[in-house]
Amino acid sequence: MAVELTGRTAELMLNSALGHPMSTAMYEGLCAGNAQTLITGIAVCYAPTVDVLRRAIAEHKNLIISREHPFYLHGGLNYAYTTGGLEAALKDDPVVHAKRELITTNKLMVYRFGAAWDNFRPHAQSAALAAALGLTPRPWKTADRSRGVVCDVPGTTVAELAQTVADRLKAFSSRTVGDPASTVTRVAVLAGETDPKEALAKLLSDPRIDGLIAGGGGVVDEVDGAISWFQDLRATGRRISMLAIGYGASQVPGGAEMAKFVQSLFPSLSVEWWQVHDPSWIPRS
Repeated sequence: MAVELTGRTAELMLNSALGHPMSTAMYEGLCAGNAQTLITGIAVCYAPTVDVLRRAIAEHKNLIISREHPFYLHGGLNYAYTTGGLEAALKDDPVVHAKRELITTNKLMVYRFGAAWDNFRPHAQSAALAAALGLTPRPWKTADRSRGVVCDVPGTTVAELAQTVADRLKAFSSRTVGDPASTVTRVAVLAGETDPKEALAKLLSDPRIDGLIAGGGGVVDEVDGAISWFQDLRATGRRISMLAIGYGASQVPGGAEMAKFVQSLFPSLSVEWWQVHDPSWIPRS
């Protein structure tokens, strides 16, 4: 007989399983919906978009566990900033109001499982991304809390890796820094973003690494000088190229690992992983 659980009970069980206080993760946990609602099913996804919410309604899954916040807020264990200004700006946003109404009317609940998951299993997202691309991460030390992984690859060009990303992840807006025809033999894989002067520099400390497959944000855009740092790394003699596949696309494979973990906690409930492909594209002649 299936055990009836409320959103609040599920939140407490998830928090307990993580092994650290969730209160330290801003904008995490159950962040939308009535926590006393009984769970009818669980969907795990990257971002709880309106399309995902509508699908949840149609398929009678009223707890959505996602990496992203339903109302576009960030912050948490891996961030030194808060988003109070953004929260205030969104207060009267009609999109937020419409989305909140959709959640309330249909008795949905959204649990954000982003920074806490990264702290619980720091390599999970990058290792899952590597596996999705057919790469095998090299072993890492147990005490290593960095988020990136390193993989040896047979002589492959950056352009061929970009095609693999398109074929396997259905992500068609990859960008490169360096020669796309260059051959790489050892690549670092990093889902999401990082601070270049700390985590990225440490990840690339092995001089044999000649390629980087990254997501977005701090890695590929002008945030904390990331793109400048990578360009300077190349300009000062390092033979290395980067393939930036998009922040969302890089995070999606790890969602399946999240779903397996959630299912292990709630064996009596239906838990499904819903993959949403990258919606962006680049026009090509």
